[in-house]
Amino acid sequence: MKPLTIMAALLGLTLAASAADPKPAPAPAPAPKTDTPKKAAEPKAEKVMPMHHKADEIDTTAMTFTYTTEKGTKVVNKITDKTIIMQGDKPAKFTDIKVGDVISGSHIKKSDTEYEVVKITKFAAAPEKKAPEPKTPEPAKKK
Repeated sequence: MKPLTIMAALLGLTLAASAADPKPAPAPAPAPKTDTPKKAAEPKAEKVMPMHHKADEIDTTAMTFTYTTEKGTKVVNKITDKTIIMQGDKPAKFTDIKVGDVISGSHIKKSDTEYEVVKITKFAAAPEKKAPEPKTPEPAKKK
């Protein structure tokens, strides 16, 4: 029974000592202040998207071509000094493109009505649409 008594006495002394000298818990250190402002949100990487449009208007001075959406909105495609213009595998010039040509390539969206053209891969006159031929009903097969 002596070991149990000794353990109880030690426990009592420990509790009494801690109650007699309460030490406040150390306050967490404040975060160091910096004079540098937080980094601004980095701009999203510009997404290059495929393009296949009929040129409704061409402005060789402003280096733009415009197409009209099904809803009637005019969308401007800007040619820059970085734009690569090809006709198939041969280099071409913006002045080679005519109103009515279908232009294929890639562009980057700048706004809902403005794009920056990255590359033109080909352009050609829009194919003429053929009127659908009326279907004639096939005669019923006899058994």
